[in-house]
Amino acid sequence: MANKKERYVCWLLVAPYVKQYLLTNFRVDDPDWDDLVNISQDKYLNVLFRSRLTKPSNKYNKRIEQNSTYKYRKCKISLEISKSDFYQYGWALSPTDASVLANTMEIRCRTILLTYLSALYMVLPSLSECINHFYERFNFNETTWPVDSIRRIWTREGCINKTTLKTDLTEKIDKIILVQLFKHGTISPIGKETYENNKI
Repeated sequence: MANKKERYVCWLLVAPYVKQYLLTNFRVDDPDWDDLVNISQDKYLNVLFRSRLTKPSNKYNKRIEQNSTYKYRKCKISLEISKSDFYQYGWALSPTDASVLANTMEIRCRTILLTYLSALYMVLPSLSECINHFYERFNFNETTWPVDSIRRIWTREGCINKTTLKTDLTEKIDKIILVQLFKHGTISPIGKETYENNKI
């Protein structure tokens, strides 16, 4: 619970990269509160968060409390809630609900990571270079999201065959070009069909 400058929050333990993601996307401009975020503008996250406040679950509390798997969630973030929610539903999430919310945010971060790396991996010579670009673009660094952790995620979930990816993308780009040339009248219907039957 907290009431600072009439702000009401629920504290949540998250991974360092999730904290950075939340601060980048949902930070509240308050000079006295560095870790304050408001996710109400994100419909999906906000509904999930409020539903966990209003209808708490304790289903996996014991398992989560006894399991050290989630020890990487060591950063505290302050999720702002409305005054009415604060007084009606409280400010604390059960271990089950906190884990569900934190896990959802981790999946979102991994989606950003894998989407970006998959695209860059096709044109850059190494995964290390892709990761450096990812750091710069999305405000992460070795402290908030270590390279070793990113490599493990990539190996487990996103490792792709570079040759296959290039072939697939080349074919898609080729089709787009032919469609655009046809739409602009640069090539005829017969020409388009002929070109499409020519394999690269």
